Amino acid sequence: MKTLIRTITIMCLVFFGIVVETQAQEEKKLVSGNSFNVAIPIGDMESTYNLGLGIYGNIDYNFNKVFAARFDLGWNTFSGSEIVDPITGLIEEPKMDVWEFTAGLRAKLAFVYVEVRGGYFTGVKSWGVVPAVGVRLGKFDIQGNLNVAGDNQWGAARLTYYWGG
Repeated sequence: MKTLIRTITIMCLVFFGIVVETQAQEEKKLVSGNSFNVAIPIGDMESTYNLGLGIYGNIDYNFNKVFAARFDLGWNTFSGSEIVDPITGLIEEPKMDVWEFTAGLRAKLAFVYVEVRGGYFTGVKSWGVVPAVGVRLGKFDIQGNLNVAGDNQWGAARLTYYWGG
């Protein structure tokens, strides 16, 4: 029982330290970075494609400590398992590249933030939205998001490193 209480106390202190450090950082107005993305197809895409990978360029413009605008330019690639055409016997491996041009707003809620971006997705030739939730820890940003572009949806986990100001 003592070990459990000690472990929980240490975890709370570390968590509190991270929150205080995150809140204490003075954010520059314009911050840029790069992201690595792992995408998981959902719905109709799930039957055709496997996991996808992506890279992004990010620019954040901080209005104040709570609100920011985010601009993303990203590329995701999806590939699928081999499909044999029953009529011709040809083997096809589905592949799709999606360029994403999105912009939106982010609101910080304590150490967690929520954001919504909208934009155009080239590989699916559709406009779409990207609701997201994440946490910023120093120069790192960890985000989970859902991309909805036309009839195509995929969830993503993204790690960003902010390198410039």
